Amino acid sequence: MKNIKKLIAVLFATSLLFAGCGGKTEKKSGTTKGVKWPTKNVTVTIPYKAGGDTDLYCRLLCKKLGEKFKQNFVVVNMPGGGAMIAAKTVMSYKPDGYNMLFTHTGAALIAEATKFAKFSYTDDFTDVATAVEDKTYVALVKKSSGMKNLKDFIAYAKANPGKLRYAITYGSDNAYVLARMEETMGIKLNALDVGVGSADRMAAFIGNQADVLVVNYINARDYVEKGDFIPLGLCADKRVEGLDKIPTFKEQGYDIILTKKYEFRFPKGADKAIVDKLSSAVEGITKDPEFKKSLAKYYAAPYYRNAEQTAKEDKAEVAIYSKYFDKQPKK
Repeated sequence: MKNIKKLIAVLFATSLLFAGCGGKTEKKSGTTKGVKWPTKNVTVTIPYKAGGDTDLYCRLLCKKLGEKFKQNFVVVNMPGGGAMIAAKTVMSYKPDGYNMLFTHTGAALIAEATKFAKFSYTDDFTDVATAVEDKTYVALVKKSSGMKNLKDFIAYAKANPGKLRYAITYGSDNAYVLARMEETMGIKLNALDVGVGSADRMAAFIGNQADVLVVNYINARDYVEKGDFIPLGLCADKRVEGLDKIPTFKEQGYDIILTKKYEFRFPKGADKAIVDKLSSAVEGITKDPEFKKSLAKYYAAPYYRNAEQTAKEDKAEVAIYSKYFDKQPKK
């Protein structure tokens, strides 16, 4: 966590430097398909507090976009409402290319599939591009629990149904993981809504308000490395490079997989020429060795999909999640 905070501070300071330069000289943007964009700051809103995986990846991308277009891509953290406040706010803006939403499929698509969101991420926005993939979603317990592995966890959960408290954000990725854990392991956990985003759930877990936490590995890395947190399993199809000692749920006999893809969206109706221009820039960033190296520090990787691919594959994923949740008993 300390390393992440330091990097966030550096990226934030860099954004201020760009802003300072922007006030002194006129910036010129290239023209693609007859569109001159951007000619001023672009605001990128994320639905979480600073310091988590979404915030970190967004700032890395916005720094690169600022360098590419010689304009400021300003990150705005807007947590609250189960990530709905940020989404609805961006939806309300003019589709002029100067306001975007940056979020990930784990939150957005499951919120749509469960109807937690009263709108559609796949229909009510203009998709731009996908930029990052993270397969490090990991379930954790504390060392003080006395559990050493997944086998210990399942044994305790079965002997004490409903006792272990699971930090949840309803209608989100961790809610899906909870459902899959209970279904595949034959256990019952006590779901506690402790806030939106990894920062809130981390705080609840550290403060002994929750016994089970599922987050991207980077959010808990320092605690895992010190031995304070015990990984139970990664929600990945295979072990992640750099995290070779952490087994997946799948290899332990439990088919629980959740990959998070991080995406840009404009308000619905954005100019296709602007979409294509930004998407092309994102593609270039994902091929940048420096960007790849930065992501590798957090066990993530560049992952590019253009607007059409993002829209098509996201709709297919929503359909899969919808089918799953429609079969679940109503609580």
